[in-house]
Amino acid sequence: MIRPEHLPDYTNPPLNEVVLGVQFAPARNYQQIQAYEVWQLFKETFPNVEEYPAIPPAFETFGLPAGPQLNFGFVTGAQHDRFWFLSPKKEELIQFQSDRLLHNWRKVGDQTNEYPRFERMIVNFEGELKKLEQYFASLASQRLNINQCEISYINHIQIGNGRDGLGVSDILRFAQFQGEQPEDVSFSFRNTIYDEKSGPVGRIIGEAQIGVNSLDQSRIIALTITARGAPTEPNISGALNFLKLGREMVVNTFTDVTTDLCHERWGRTK
Repeated sequence: MIRPEHLPDYTNPPLNEVVLGVQFAPARNYQQIQAYEVWQLFKETFPNVEEYPAIPPAFETFGLPAGPQLNFGFVTGAQHDRFWFLSPKKEELIQFQSDRLLHNWRKVGDQTNEYPRFERMIVNFEGELKKLEQYFASLASQRLNINQCEISYINHIQIGNGRDGLGVSDILRFAQFQGEQPEDVSFSFRNTIYDEKSGPVGRIIGEAQIGVNSLDQSRIIALTITARGAPTEPNISGALNFLKLGREMVVNTFTDVTTDLCHERWGRTK
């Protein structure tokens, strides 16, 4: 896969983590005890395992009444956990549960490990989805029925110390403060993603807040941009197309909301 020529690019972006993921209808005949067999599909590259609570199902919906929405969950069967299958250095991992598969890359250790780029990640993720689909097909005649896709870029942007350092207004175009910069901020925004027939299929979701770098305890802006929604076709091909489009939207949104000053510091080349 070749990177699109028109897409903004940076030699030193403040990227801390990237997540590719799909949500699908639970496979027939799958039971949690078989999570060991799923791990065997990926064990050669991801030999370490950790266990976490499952992520609840999530859908981008449209046309609901304005105001807070109440969600009621009804338990109808056994609860399934979420498993992390981690690479030896733990900088990449697969998250698996009965209705989800995600692939994460993240900064670890001294945070100097390099981002492998979306083009490599999406090829690897395609192979992982196909392995899982083949395994589910061995349990019953079925394919992955994918109902939601998501791609997230999590950026940690350093805030300078003192009056000469970068403040919030120097980093985020939409956060312009006169005089002293705020000690704390929290922003969020949502834009609708439309299909070729102008129907809503998903959203771009942005969140920015001040946090602390775990490595040196310095102050950062944690800027997360996510594209989430339904693929045009509920299969692997449809999911990959959504993730490729979502990646472009996420990168363009990141460029739109951050300043030219930061782009220069991050080595923008396009």
